[in-house]
Amino acid sequence: MARPQSPIARLITGVAGTAAGVFYRVDRHGPALPAGPLLVAANHPNSLLDALLIFLCSERRPRPLARAPLFDRLLLGPVLRTLGGIPVYRRQDDPAAMHRNEDMFRAAVEVLREGGAIQIYPEGRSHSEAHLAEFRTGAARIALRAEAAAGWRLGLAIVPVGITYLRKERARTAVAVRFGHAFGCADLKDAYLEDPLAAARALTGRIEAGIRARTLNFVHREDRELVEVAEQLYVRESRWVPWRAREALGTRFSRLQRFAAGLERIRREAPEEHRELRRRVERYAALNARVGAGEGGVPPRFGLVPVARYVAVRGTLLLLGAPFAAAGVLLWVPVTRVSGFVVRRLRPASEVTATYKLAALLGGVAAAWVLWVFLAHVAGGPFAALGAAVAAPLCGYVAIGWVELAREAGEDAVLFLRLQGRPDVRMRFARMRRELAETFRRLERRWEGELPDPGDDGNVSAPERRRGGDAGGGAAAGRG
Repeated sequence: MARPQSPIARLITGVAGTAAGVFYRVDRHGPALPAGPLLVAANHPNSLLDALLIFLCSERRPRPLARAPLFDRLLLGPVLRTLGGIPVYRRQDDPAAMHRNEDMFRAAVEVLREGGAIQIYPEGRSHSEAHLAEFRTGAARIALRAEAAAGWRLGLAIVPVGITYLRKERARTAVAVRFGHAFGCADLKDAYLEDPLAAARALTGRIEAGIRARTLNFVHREDRELVEVAEQLYVRESRWVPWRAREALGTRFSRLQRFAAGLERIRREAPEEHRELRRRVERYAALNARVGAGEGGVPPRFGLVPVARYVAVRGTLLLLGAPFAAAGVLLWVPVTRVSGFVVRRLRPASEVTATYKLAALLGGVAAAWVLWVFLAHVAGGPFAALGAAVAAPLCGYVAIGWVELAREAGEDAVLFLRLQGRPDVRMRFARMRRELAETFRRLERRWEGELPDPGDDGNVSAPERRRGGDAGGGAAAGRG
């Protein structure tokens, strides 16, 4: 029976997970985590933020495995120990301490045998590469040792998780956290008894396949922007997504994976065709950037009714939220400016930039919140302090949504005004989209049945996966 998490640990994971959910726009997909012994294996693109997102998106709180030097940090070390963290000793951190990894294996196996959950990152390091790094066998060895220690009757569940950030170093960027279906490893009993290392490699291959199916992987970093632009124009030209709608990253995910697979195939089989297609998509992206269309695209026309509905709905929301947003901006923008200044001075590596930003923001927000409550108490007594304690974070949260809504509305308004009297520009966009979309359809027909449907968890049909499941995305100002 797994030991229950302490109240302090629950508080830490709850606060940290909530903070990560405010810092990013998180989109969770996939089944719930199963009960019983559980190993959560995820990719590792963003240092400590990855673990916080697992906390945020999980019904359970898997104990983290983390590199040993983190346990010596002034504030982070006690937090990791409170969460039941297990130190991992890496050669690049301290070659002389590698023998202590046997303690790590014993501790992890004991947690699983007690019915607990752990989270681990098989790449072994956080990185900013456009594709998964080479997987280590540590996660598989833990799983197999736990099953072997229980006589292969433990019933361990392994859940692969893919974490994909749109722009991980930016606050309020989109992130998709995709949980796979659980699988076990007891079927590897005979292989393990014959050759434990070969069994660990086989299980590592299963784990990698599960994570790869739930992540975006590119040979070249610049391919990602090309795929994003191509997917956006294609779904709008195909009428799967309304003009000017902004979809969640998770909704777009299976389409992006399909485009990424197609891009790599055409690069490999028809390099000249790939170069020409790339040139055309880059021309479209440059024109899109020149008019400031963003990800919503340029509609062939702006319908009177949709535009009126858009103005009424967005205008009402912005008007009603303005007083609360103004209060939130006055209270919290100075905190974000100071936190940003601190991070810029520290100049962290790209893998930990978001971690530093969130840590600085948490410290600044906590200090500012205490200050606002204290000043309210001085000015108006305990009831004023209680009101400030509730109103200050609430106004800040409203301000975040209001600013994002205002930014979208501003982008849409500028594009609308810029294209008035310019049907030639709209027609140019329409022609480029039509030609590119026909090229994509032709390539899809050429490879019909051969391109994978990555990320398929069996929850939606194939046509829905191509459209992205829920293709609604919100109100649009334009109609084709």
